[in-house]
Amino acid sequence: MGQPVEVPADIVERVSGLCRALPEVTERVDHPRVETRSTAYSFDIRRRSFCLLVAVADPAGQLVPLLVLRADPEERRALLATGHPYFTPRGGRGRLGVLLDDGTDWQEIRELVTESYRVLAPKKLTALLD
Repeated sequence: MGQPVEVPADIVERVSGLCRALPEVTERVDHPRVETRSTAYSFDIRRRSFCLLVAVADPAGQLVPLLVLRADPEERRALLATGHPYFTPRGGRGRLGVLLDDGTDWQEIRELVTESYRVLAPKKLTALLD
């Protein structure tokens, strides 16, 4: 058996920084129990996840970091229609998956993370963003 799949530390740091900059965000780290799964980093607002960061190995064995976010239905449809790097993740309506790679637009990721936060956060907290 090979090494377990893990999200690269620089990506964890970058996504964590984007999420934790938002009001009252907490982070949960769930360690895998099987070698084929990565550690899952869940960023929560009042115990509800608005952003999940994991990694998987593609068929060629290459590491693929994935971000799963909540999204406005219209924005979600528009982004999914563009294709790569957006995809429909398993489990959960209203969610959007994003493949993170060398071409990732981190300004776009910041906007998606903030929008995902707005979907779940109480109005009192979203008002702090404006």
